[in-house]
Amino acid sequence: MSKLEKLELEPIAFMKMRKLRILKFYNSCGRTLLFKELLSLPDELRYLCWEGYPLKTLPSTFHPRYLVELDMSSSNLEQLWEGKQNLVNLKVINLNNSKNLVRLPDLSTATNLEKINLCWCFNLRELPSSLQHLQKLTLLDFSYCESIRSLPSFYKATSLTKLHLSGCSKLFSFPEVSSNVTELWLGGTKIEEVPSSIECLSNLRLLDLWGCRRLKSLPTSIHKLKSLEKFNLGDCSSLETFPEILDIMERLRDLDLSGTVLKELPFSIDNLIGLKILRLNNCENLVCLPDNFYKLKSLLHLSLCGSSNQVVKNLFTAIGHLPGLSSLKKLDLSESNLENLPATIKQFHLLEELILRKCKRLKSLPELPPSLVYLDAHDCTSLEDVSSIKKLFEQELFCEDGSNRFLQLKFSNCFKLGEKVVGNDIDAYDSTSVQEVSSFKNLLKQVVFSKSLGWLFTNYFQLDQKAVRSPETPKLEMPFEHMVTALTDHHQASPKSKKRACIITCVPGSGIPEWFDFKSLGSSINIQLPSERWSNNSWINFPCFVASVAVSFLDSYEGKGFRITSECHLKSCNGDNHDLSCSCSFSFGSRLRDHVFLVYDGFVLGSSLKVRHQTIVFTMWLPFISTLMSGIRPNAR
Repeated sequence: MSKLEKLELEPIAFMKMRKLRILKFYNSCGRTLLFKELLSLPDELRYLCWEGYPLKTLPSTFHPRYLVELDMSSSNLEQLWEGKQNLVNLKVINLNNSKNLVRLPDLSTATNLEKINLCWCFNLRELPSSLQHLQKLTLLDFSYCESIRSLPSFYKATSLTKLHLSGCSKLFSFPEVSSNVTELWLGGTKIEEVPSSIECLSNLRLLDLWGCRRLKSLPTSIHKLKSLEKFNLGDCSSLETFPEILDIMERLRDLDLSGTVLKELPFSIDNLIGLKILRLNNCENLVCLPDNFYKLKSLLHLSLCGSSNQVVKNLFTAIGHLPGLSSLKKLDLSESNLENLPATIKQFHLLEELILRKCKRLKSLPELPPSLVYLDAHDCTSLEDVSSIKKLFEQELFCEDGSNRFLQLKFSNCFKLGEKVVGNDIDAYDSTSVQEVSSFKNLLKQVVFSKSLGWLFTNYFQLDQKAVRSPETPKLEMPFEHMVTALTDHHQASPKSKKRACIITCVPGSGIPEWFDFKSLGSSINIQLPSERWSNNSWINFPCFVASVAVSFLDSYEGKGFRITSECHLKSCNGDNHDLSCSCSFSFGSRLRDHVFLVYDGFVLGSSLKVRHQTIVFTMWLPFISTLMSGIRPNAR
């Protein structure tokens, strides 16, 4: 029935369906028409799902004594029914996004009820006290029930493990729950304090107080939450202090203190021996880090976005002579006011990701750790010198374990780089007025001699085909020849020590490079294999190919990411086929002009071509994009 465009129901539609046990309307919002009241529903129903139920209440004659699950999300219900019903078999109630719902009925007979989902029920004002006596209740979700002002006690609901109250913006009191609760979601409430009795929640693993802007302090007993794994205090803009951690909290992995007004962190922070993620974004009053901060040996991700220069400098000043933070893999210093990064950053020997977005005063980069694989310096508008990152290109393209190493460097909106730009993956989307096109020549020369390859220019609108074809600019063939040589070496290694690689490169333009052997209009190319290919190593040992496709972006393209899929179909005269495919994600910041994509794909075709295939068909698929031309070039040693 849900496939019908329009369904009109009479009041007596279910009158004779007395034995009906399952009734499901889904995706029915606005399509099911009831011109009058619904007079009845079958009392034998076990499962009732009616998304977008159009009436204000269920039929008064309906007795849901056998009902197990009631799912009426996005309904027009104001209430389910009047009075008390026999609900002994009911296990699930889902009324989420029922924006007109005002109240729940008496649920005291629903002794087997396990889950209630009422999120986004904006007008729900009160909850029945009978909820506190439901011994099998495990989940209560009242998220964004903005009219709820108070809660019944859930202390006796001993099976309750997850309580969601995020977005209950009129709720002032901390809920009373049993020690069996594992998740408390209280973000966006008006809670002003966390009671000291929280120490009794011995099984609590997640405590979310994000956006509790009236919360000023935490109880000193917070360290007794031995099971706590994630603690979110982000955007608690009145929180001035964090209590000392008087005992080891071994399980806490993720702590978010972003947007608080903390002036200092507890000296005993090193008692968080299992902490892996710490966010201190926009902590404008934080002036320093405690000495014991550097003993956080398990810390993997540290975020200091928008923090004061003193905090950032403090981080690097002490790292030179303190052994801590030895495990750090991701460091986010976005929107800081640093002019230069301290040279001691290279001592983060395991650092893989460095985020410096919108560091407007940053002028240069020091030598970075050789472990780095991702650098994001988007909108660092004063950045002039990144010559020190050349050493990152000295790292091998393939790791010892056979995995692929792909270095990604983003310098979009870094307009002062000029001829000092060096890049492996230079992502310059949304840059429409770049003047230093002459630096393209130097960039290509440096990429040619690097071991880590794959560079990207997008939306450099002034870098048109004239610039690409200029005698002063090295041929696009050069970096790809080097890339193919390196990757062919990889594919000739033993199968146990390698993985297939795919590298995508993009430049502005609308034509296929001249050095491609096969070209065609559209997205597909048919190649008839020569009969003498069995004596021609360029085909028998065909380990890889470079494909090129010239594209034009359609008006429907919104500037989001998309996937490029390259397919290879081998066909023989006797009908035997062999198919291979590869797909890679590609992201841009806005709609593009015509661009040329070049794709290296390590399809190992040699063994497949030993079967007497006569035809190879290559196809490139790109959504939201019109393919102008395509080309293929086989590569072999």
